[in-house]
Amino acid sequence: MDTSSEQLAIAIGKALGGGQASAYNGTAFCQGRNHQMSYAISVHPRAFMWTAKELPDGRTRTFDPRRLIIQTDGVDDPYGLSIERIPFAFPEAVQLSFPLSLPIWGRHLDDYHPVASEVHGSDTTLLLRHRLDSTIFGSFTFDTQSGIAKTLLTPSTALKLVREVRPDNGKHDFGFVAGSDQAADFLDRFHPEKDTQE
Repeated sequence: MDTSSEQLAIAIGKALGGGQASAYNGTAFCQGRNHQMSYAISVHPRAFMWTAKELPDGRTRTFDPRRLIIQTDGVDDPYGLSIERIPFAFPEAVQLSFPLSLPIWGRHLDDYHPVASEVHGSDTTLLLRHRLDSTIFGSFTFDTQSGIAKTLLTPSTALKLVREVRPDNGKHDFGFVAGSDQAADFLDRFHPEKDTQE
């Protein structure tokens, strides 16, 4: 375990980057004191676009970064977010995709702060200490090279992200959940060059 401030700062910087350049599909596993859920997710972190479908047959939630709303299928009223609540108010299904949404960085309202880092093979783990009770610890693990988050473990929360391997077809895979009407709208809006290449 490396507790030097220089190495810890480097690890935190890498983790906060979160591999934001690439869009991907994956599965998020979320466990708390009273629940255990899994979600099929599609995320484009740099554009703040995401879709999360509760597995096996639950509802789908989608964030529209243009209108700043979280829409849930089957619910008429979308949930609006003010700009300063993004990504802090994102649901746990996509929190590992947006590391700033996690309460682990020592900010005023965060529950934890990083105190040490350790490299295990291709992964780096940050040791987290609770802000109010120094005997409570957690951990945040990410891919050392890319900065992509993998797990967050605390006594009250367990989050795990398993990303699908991107197809090696030379094309962009923005990976939105099939059947999402907003997914096509997002792709058209953020990648208008698609129409000129066909």
